[in-house]
Amino acid sequence: ISRKGGAFIEGLLNHLPSLLSLSIPTVNSFRRVGPGCWTGHKVGWSTEDKESPVRVCIDLNTQQATNVELKLSDASANIYLELAAILSAGMEGIKNEKVLRPMMNDEDTALPLPQSLRESLDLLKKDELLLSILGDELSTAYIAVRELEARADTTLEEEVSAALRA
Repeated sequence: ISRKGGAFIEGLLNHLPSLLSLSIPTVNSFRRVGPGCWTGHKVGWSTEDKESPVRVCIDLNTQQATNVELKLSDASANIYLELAAILSAGMEGIKNEKVLRPMMNDEDTALPLPQSLRESLDLLKKDELLLSILGDELSTAYIAVRELEARADTTLEEEVSAALRA
């Protein structure tokens, strides 16, 4: 991985917990995240590890990095907000010449990712970079709408039961 590529990834990892509010922005999105879901559950990166939230793919012939995947994204995200956040986080890493942390391994003690939309929104409220790219009006409205959804959080069983009664 090039120095700039590593700095970009590190910038992304620094903002990943709050960025999840934009990339997996629903209560249901967070139900698909965790150990064994091939999405990652800790802040970190790896090569060819489907359990890592940021995966660097390696060409088997050249042993060179070919692409980087952020696996914590789904179709409920506003792609424009998500991409703006990803690019801003990565560019901040490049601007500040961040050094990429070591690759995750099985014994890694990396920080856990938020396990709920509410938890990620609380982190977004403190993330000055992401709030600045959204702007005051959009960030206030976005957080308010998502918090309303997060407050209505029920278990999947409760949701199914309510739908069947309707």
